[in-house]
Amino acid sequence: MDEEGNVQAATLPFRLSGVDISCDLTPEAVEQAVIKAKKAGIQHLKREKGFILKREGSNQVAVLLPSVMPTGLSSQELTKMELDTRRQVLYYVEAFRRYLKGMEQCELTMIGPSIGFRETRRIKGKSMIKAEDVLNRKKCEDSVARGGWKPEIHKDTDKMATYMDVKEGSWFDIPLGALQSDNIGNLYAAGRMISADEAAFAAVRVMGTCFATGHSAGVAAAVQAEYGEADIRKIRAELDRQGALL
Repeated sequence: MDEEGNVQAATLPFRLSGVDISCDLTPEAVEQAVIKAKKAGIQHLKREKGFILKREGSNQVAVLLPSVMPTGLSSQELTKMELDTRRQVLYYVEAFRRYLKGMEQCELTMIGPSIGFRETRRIKGKSMIKAEDVLNRKKCEDSVARGGWKPEIHKDTDKMATYMDVKEGSWFDIPLGALQSDNIGNLYAAGRMISADEAAFAAVRVMGTCFATGHSAGVAAAVQAEYGEADIRKIRAELDRQGALL
């Protein structure tokens, strides 16, 4: 497994009710409220700017703020990160009630079931998706899926994501080799585990692309099991038959 590079920040979402969504709940408004709360002595507010997601006609919002920079995946470390981010949630609720207009009567209705990791370990594949492949929307003959997101990099728990510019329109291809283990003949990866460099990974880890690579990995494994080899023509033909975008 590839453990090179710095891991991206992990986030725990939560939901609030009783919110006046007509008020300014932009990342800039959140930042001003959190700064005021910090000055007033409210602790455990690690990130100052984050997203509050509204839904028209509802007084409930989803909040993406509590964050932590993962240091490992042992049970002790995972427990520590869960405790840390869940504690952050309670202090953000207090900060919002006191300093963010529209949140005066908000109530905590749900905390995410588990912390959301953007990045953990990933496979060493027969080929690797690189940053230039994503930025230049590279196409390839052994493609088994498409990616359409720009690299979204979260390197600091106290800052918003950094986005890398890409060519407008189109998509980049994901080659079969990025899903295949370099040294285990019948091992495939999908989603956050495919072979990609640090910047490219920040584009392929998003949900839609994870669905596509999961579909492709399953079909490729089935073709290999039936025919004894991962014939790209057979894999692509079956994916096409099943309605995949290639």
